[in-house]
Amino acid sequence: MPSKKESRPDAVTTALKFLASRPRSVAEVRDRLDSRGFEAKDVERAVKSLIQAGYLDDERFAEILCGSRVRYKNWGPVKIACELKVKGISEEIIHRALGSIGAAVEARTAGTALRKWAKKNGVALPVGRKDRKAVERAFRFLKGRGFSNAMIFKALDVEEGLEHEGFEHAERAHAPQFAAG
Repeated sequence: MPSKKESRPDAVTTALKFLASRPRSVAEVRDRLDSRGFEAKDVERAVKSLIQAGYLDDERFAEILCGSRVRYKNWGPVKIACELKVKGISEEIIHRALGSIGAAVEARTAGTALRKWAKKNGVALPVGRKDRKAVERAFRFLKGRGFSNAMIFKALDVEEGLEHEGFEHAERAHAPQFAAG
């Protein structure tokens, strides 16, 4: 009868099962294999093999994740960058992946997120300067979704002058917070 150790799948098989549900970063696969008790040399051999076979590619992973977060979650570039960083993607790859989004797509995404938020919260659009509370709530929501002040003001269709009326602090206070992984 084979021992438990002999029947255990190798690192490549374990990684392929992990990759079956969705694309992953190299760091995620390394972490998973480490957590499953594989030796460092087996982990590196498996990762190298999967990269050569085309199953692991941080560049492609970052592009897929960016597109997914924009399309399905209406996230802005700041929040996407934070998630990519947590998943072990380099700053250079993050910059290239976010560059593929483009300002027009980002503006459309911010507008979509705002419309969904307004419908859920019973706020009529466009929110104007007279309804400062609604503007502040919408601003905080979009800031938490990872959009820049300029993009938020564009989505809200309000003047940039609001930035001088107390909104400059919202950027620091309401930036998305991610725990380091």
